Amino acid sequence: MKRIASVVLAIVLVAGIPYFGYIGLEGSRRLVHGHDVNTDCRTPAALGMPYEAINYDIAADAVLLAREADPMACSAPGAPAGDEVVTSDGVRLAGWYVPAAAGIGPEGPTVVLVHGWNDNKSGLLEDLPFFHERYNALLFDLRNTNQSASSQTTQGIHEQRDVLAMLDWLVAEKGPEIIVLWGQSMGGHTAVNVAADDPRVHGLILDSTHSRIAVPMTNRIRLDHLPFGEVGFLAIVLGAWIRTGVNVMSDDPITAIDDLGNRPVLIIQPGNDDTIPVGDAEQLRDAARAAGVDARLVICPDSGHGGANDECPGEYQRWVDTFMDRVVAAGG
Repeated sequence: MKRIASVVLAIVLVAGIPYFGYIGLEGSRRLVHGHDVNTDCRTPAALGMPYEAINYDIAADAVLLAREADPMACSAPGAPAGDEVVTSDGVRLAGWYVPAAAGIGPEGPTVVLVHGWNDNKSGLLEDLPFFHERYNALLFDLRNTNQSASSQTTQGIHEQRDVLAMLDWLVAEKGPEIIVLWGQSMGGHTAVNVAADDPRVHGLILDSTHSRIAVPMTNRIRLDHLPFGEVGFLAIVLGAWIRTGVNVMSDDPITAIDDLGNRPVLIIQPGNDDTIPVGDAEQLRDAARAAGVDARLVICPDSGHGGANDECPGEYQRWVDTFMDRVVAAGG
């Protein structure tokens, strides 16, 4: 029996080491460098919304769109970011400032939208209409995305510096009295960590945001039809650490959300998300409430990851309006 056990163990080791090595190598490559990058290069003008370019010449947008046959599938990104908005570690960022249709002025409530992994600010044009009528909005490309400078994607760790740099620009240039962060998926991971430490943020909306990054990583392994995701995600974490020097598990949203104090949180969760189950969103809400944070969870039953705005547009608008009314009424 001992000999049989030794043989089985040897087979497991011989098969397991290359398998988990592959998982760590390929999974961390996707995590850090992306694998299905959004090539959308539309601007708010596509929705008939006036906007201000942040950290690049707006004239370049007309040149870009005249060159591209399909602005949903652009061959190259727009003009690279300049030197006006630069993160603490030297990454140049580009974005848009979109004034509210209601003409509330730059001091009015402003929503900063933070996109997810493999998305960009053009992808956020699907979400902008839910805020545009009543609130100013700031959309931007995270590092390693579209017009912002190339860097390594760290799943919400170094991306916090990107949000902070944009908040610095917003406060200096516009001076809004109330700022709300909206983040989706990796953007939510980033936003909750920024909000936890930055009193300039008065409210937080998390859309399709995990409690722990291990959850979507494990489920993406399963969606690739590979086994042992419950262990394999650790190989991806190790691979990302080797590539970037960053432990992507170090700032999980569930460990940051309880630092929001009296600032409210709205958690919007798709009911048919194949990477983040509803139970995970419930854990995030419960952790916040246990710390005394006013956290509310709403669910769009039939939507997939990031799709609540499409599947439940009427409810989404109502959820956002009700939340924003609460934040504004509290005066931040």
